[in-house]
Amino acid sequence: MKQFAALFLSLLLLAGCGAPAKPPPPASAAASEPAASEAPPRAESVAPAPSGRAALPLKNAWIASLADGIAAPILARELPPAEEIRAAYLWLIENVYFADPVGLDAWRYHGDPDAPPPYLENRALSPLRFGVGSCEDFAAAMTVLLRRMGYNAQYVSGLTISVEGEFVDHAWTVVQLDGKWYHLDPQLEQNVVKSGRVSFRYFLRDDRTMLADHRWGESLAAYYGGAITPGQRETILTELAVPACPEAYAPTPAPAEVSLPGRPDPYALRETLDAEREAWLSEHGPPGPVALDVTPPIYAVMPEPPK
Repeated sequence: MKQFAALFLSLLLLAGCGAPAKPPPPASAAASEPAASEAPPRAESVAPAPSGRAALPLKNAWIASLADGIAAPILARELPPAEEIRAAYLWLIENVYFADPVGLDAWRYHGDPDAPPPYLENRALSPLRFGVGSCEDFAAAMTVLLRRMGYNAQYVSGLTISVEGEFVDHAWTVVQLDGKWYHLDPQLEQNVVKSGRVSFRYFLRDDRTMLADHRWGESLAAYYGGAITPGQRETILTELAVPACPEAYAPTPAPAEVSLPGRPDPYALRETLDAEREAWLSEHGPPGPVALDVTPPIYAVMPEPPK
């Protein structure tokens, strides 16, 4: 038990922005997330936001309910759209601690244990339920939350510059507002909070601003250059495509006071996960093996970033 607790504690150590340990060998085919270049599903018969926008559907009802619980008090304030997006952005900054995700299989104990959610939803789970996640999880949670608030949002898989000055895998979100697309990066925003004040450096930004320390799409293909094959380049420009964001949203919000989250207690998280699992197992018995769809899209098509 002590060895297991120590292993779980290690998951909460900051290890840079990257994927979690590779999942177990697939025992069944997992659902796949639509390509980033595709529009999210059309709204279905769900409760509309005050503006009349309807929440965009997810495949996993429990993960949707987690996002809805966060979105509901934001939508109840009947803010202008940019302020709603700002509120969701700040929620992540103030409530999600940057570390490796936990409980990526927790969906199994809140619904059909044999129906894996697609990548985006699975990676949103840890921040929305447990308040922990890496950059991929921040981005997935941001995207899922905005979609449940009725916004057209897409997950971006690319690179950013690390504190050591090298490009590393990264993820963020683009959102459509008043017919235009903008970048959002709450995880990097959290990194640059100073003296308890957020400056909104990465809030509703344009391509030119983000290119200072991000790579995606054409810029990602150019960065890899001859290190990738023509087929990999084509994948970047199609499956990892991102809508153009030609201008930043104006005005940029004034700096705001924030309370950053503290390091979670790994033992408390372990107890929560164990309680949810045991409650389900006592009624249903152990589920069968299943593959988790949690590997960042960039890892599926790209080599390691060149040094």
